[in-house]
Amino acid sequence: GSPFYISTCSTVACPVNSAGAHVQAGCSCNAAYSGVVSAVTSSPFYTSTCWGVACPANSAGANVPLGCSCNAGYSGAVSGVTGSPFYISTCSTVACPVNSAGAHVQAGCSCNAAYSGVVSAVTSSPFYTSTCWGVACPANSAGANVPLGCSCNAGYSGAVSGVTGSPFYIS
Repeated sequence: GSPFYISTCSTVACPVNSAGAHVQAGCSCNAAYSGVVSAVTSSPFYTSTCWGVACPANSAGANVPLGCSCNAGYSGAVSGVTGSPFYISTCSTVACPVNSAGAHVQAGCSCNAAYSGVVSAVTSSPFYTSTCWGVACPANSAGANVPLGCSCNAGYSGAVSGVTGSPFYIS
């Protein structure tokens, strides 16, 4: 009787890092992966170039599928998508903190006049550390600190003004 043959031909599942019904119907690389899957006649019956894309600018990590973190001084996240460039990155610069000035933390911030300290970029929120503190009133003057105001003591004349270089005041 018919059919006069035995067939073991069956569909091949999509390979790792890809998705779809099966190779013959077409497989697409997963989110955060770039490449193509093609059917071939020899085992494993497909070729795949689905590789994880590199972490984008202003981030670091092995690749997008394994995880990327925004660099120090940047806030945001990186996530994988299926369309080119295969990621979405919201890594953006962080503004200089209170009592400091500059373009942004990554470019460098300097403590304002009458403040002493350093601003450093870090990878955890708020994405910087700052030690910009008001400088104490100098000898022969009194007050909370230079930014809040210092007055010359009795028997002394003049004024105390904040500046950006050490000792951070002119008396």
